[in-house]
Amino acid sequence: MKIERAYLLANKASTSAGSLNHKAEPTLLEMIADARVNQMGAQRQMTAFGKVYADARIVRVMGEHAADSIGLSGMSLKTFAPSYAITKVAYHQYRTDFYIIVDKKQVRGD
Repeated sequence: MKIERAYLLANKASTSAGSLNHKAEPTLLEMIADARVNQMGAQRQMTAFGKVYADARIVRVMGEHAADSIGLSGMSLKTFAPSYAITKVAYHQYRTDFYIIVDKKQVRGD
C-alpha cells in the first residue's frame, strides 16, 4: 500500500437548467492528498472482477464519497487525463473503496 494523490471526478452539467445542451463536463470533485492505492493481486481481481488484468487498483479514501472516475497523481489538472472509470465502489465504516482497472490487458482468465 502506498499513499498517493488521487482526484475524484464527477460529470456535472455545465449548462443552465432550461438549456437544450445537456453535455456533461468532467469537473474536479475533490482532491484527496492521502488516498491509499493498493495493487490488486490475482486472487482479489478474480473475486472483484472475475478476471485478472495487467494493472487493477483499489483507491481507499477516508469518508463517504461519490465519483464517476478517478485520476491518480500523474493526471493533468487541465485535461483530467488520464482518468479511470470506476468499476466497483464499496463503502465501509469511515472509508470508501474505489476499484479501478488501469491496464485492461488480461493476464490470465477469459
